Amino acid sequence: MTGRKNILLFALAMAWSASAFGAAPAGPQPTGPLAGILAKIPNDDAAAAMAAYGDLVKLGPQGIKDLAALVVEPGPVDDSKARTAMHGLATYVSRPGADAERKMFSETVAGLLGGKAPNSVKSFFLAQLRLAGQPAAAPAIGEVLLNEELCEYAAQTLISISPEAAAPVLRQALAKVQGKCRLTIIQNLGVARDAQAGPELMKAAGDADREVRLAALWALANIGDAAATDTILKAAGAESVYERGKAVDAALLMAQRLGDAKKAREAEQIYRTLWKTRTGEKDRHIRCAAIRGLAMLLGAGAMDDLLAVMKDDDLQIRAAAVQAAQAMPGEEVTQKWVQQMPGLPPAARGEVLAMLARRGGPAAETAILDATKDTDEAVRVAAINAAAQLSNEKAAPAIVAFLSSAGKAEQEAAQAALGRMPGDKATAAVAAALPSASADLKRSLLAILAARGAREQVDAILATASDADAGVRSAALAAAETLGEEKNIPALVSLLAKAVAGDDKQAVEKALGAVCSRAANKDAAADIMTKAMSGADAATQAALIRTLARIGGEKALAAVRASAKAPEVDIQDAAIRVLASWPDDAAAPDLLELARSAAKLAHQVLALRGYVRLAGVPPERPVAEKLKMLEQAMAAAKRPDDKQMVLGAAGEVKSAKALALVVPAMADEGLKEAAAAAAVKIAKNSGGASPEIKAAMEKVLAVSTNDGTRKAAEEILKKSK
Repeated sequence: MTGRKNILLFALAMAWSASAFGAAPAGPQPTGPLAGILAKIPNDDAAAAMAAYGDLVKLGPQGIKDLAALVVEPGPVDDSKARTAMHGLATYVSRPGADAERKMFSETVAGLLGGKAPNSVKSFFLAQLRLAGQPAAAPAIGEVLLNEELCEYAAQTLISISPEAAAPVLRQALAKVQGKCRLTIIQNLGVARDAQAGPELMKAAGDADREVRLAALWALANIGDAAATDTILKAAGAESVYERGKAVDAALLMAQRLGDAKKAREAEQIYRTLWKTRTGEKDRHIRCAAIRGLAMLLGAGAMDDLLAVMKDDDLQIRAAAVQAAQAMPGEEVTQKWVQQMPGLPPAARGEVLAMLARRGGPAAETAILDATKDTDEAVRVAAINAAAQLSNEKAAPAIVAFLSSAGKAEQEAAQAALGRMPGDKATAAVAAALPSASADLKRSLLAILAARGAREQVDAILATASDADAGVRSAALAAAETLGEEKNIPALVSLLAKAVAGDDKQAVEKALGAVCSRAANKDAAADIMTKAMSGADAATQAALIRTLARIGGEKALAAVRASAKAPEVDIQDAAIRVLASWPDDAAAPDLLELARSAAKLAHQVLALRGYVRLAGVPPERPVAEKLKMLEQAMAAAKRPDDKQMVLGAAGEVKSAKALALVVPAMADEGLKEAAAAAAVKIAKNSGGASPEIKAAMEKVLAVSTNDGTRKAAEEILKKSK
């Protein structure tokens, strides 16, 4: 398909070049029916184009020859229409069910290769044969193999049409060519995998030309000619690094082809020879390839070789052996690795453990857990890491034990392993260890449960939130904050009531707030909070009030509203602060009333600030409503600072209507600068040059002494003019 696409792009490019650069000199002109057909090519109408190519086919071989005669050597003459038609015809005859038409096209175009056309034109014909040629055309194409300019095109065309048909033609041409053509034919005999070419290729493997030798070695290897094994292995010992590397590649390819052909003994000889002879440091990759190939070839029969390799000092070679072992199927193979693992060096035992974890199975799981008791620390750490991939009921308890009774490396490995060990059994094992664990271990276990997202273990987590150790309590509440669900709200409320230390109470409140914010049934959560407030001490009630803000909704707001009227100062203060930070504008009426009439000035200020904030909530609130709220806030404000705050909020309104609120304030000596600044901001944000804006800016210049404010007002007035 890619070849067809390239040919089509070539034809289109030829057609485009003629139109892009102006009219080119006319070449040979079509006559008779051919002229009429070519007048319809190319054609945007697919049906019309198909009809044109159908008519072209009906002209028979002579019509194709006449069309081909219009294709000329690239130069000043425009033959793009002929080339486009020729390529379109090659595509047309390649459609399903057109075998006879394709045969006629293939034979006719192949016959043109022996004519007097220039090489550049013949290369174009070869391209069409690559698309529509048939095996019967191979002999005619083979004649072109002797042409040095066309040899590569011809060889590729032969292979594209049929490797089987190409093989005898390429073989016959090999004895007749030299130089570049010889190299091309040798390479393509390898692509065709022509077994009968072996003798000639063996001769070429001893050629004086290095590239010919290497091409012959590759061809022999790709064919899988076992008779060439010694020749290829001998070449793999060449002095030249480049030639040696190419020969080794050929040897590995030969082994693969022999293995595919069920010639295991011959393939094994190659792999073992490479393993034994390529022992230099720079040959490591060859030994790795040899051991992987041997394992792939022999399967379980290569076990002894792999085990021997695992005693090698080279990490990369051991890694190749492990990779090969991983690919071997069967519990029997796993058991053999388990049996042999104790005799391996510590580093290799660790690598085998990782491989066993990936293989899985009862034998592997038992071996991994046994290895957690190995005398070597590195092996124990490797076993812990491997156990992280297990899901049986014994793995997690065994790893939990390392958190408190091992060295630092094992503890860190165990904590990481428990964090990623799959399955609910591992989570349950971690939670089960909590009650009897030391304080340090409890903290680790709680962190692991949080990392695992163990929502089903929140009850076990909360059971440690009353621990004697402050660090444990903190870790438990941090985990509950992340994992807690609506069903855990009562337990957290109970903890809040019992908490004595300030830090504990804050931690419980934080966790409770996070869980309440995730509650699906807001009203039910609010009911729990409200009920718990009855009879609770002031500090607990205040915390519950703050939590109600995380719940939101009418029930929560009603409870906070009632608390704002409580006789206890702390409770009242907490409620008013919560109202001032309420997430939506449902609290706005309460805040306005408090701003007007709260007994304490501090509460009036808090309420006013909250009310002004809610004027902008939601952001899409209509301007008229926002300004009405700000007007009410200005009326309720009792201190200059509070009025300046309202003016600042008015300055954020993107409408000239807000000037009606701020301009009168410029008459107040204590507010004039804040009002002037707000007026300038409103004018900038609202745009335009209305009379209201002009009048407001003139007022600003009349009252303000702030250089920045005055300069901004002058700029706005200039623009308005």
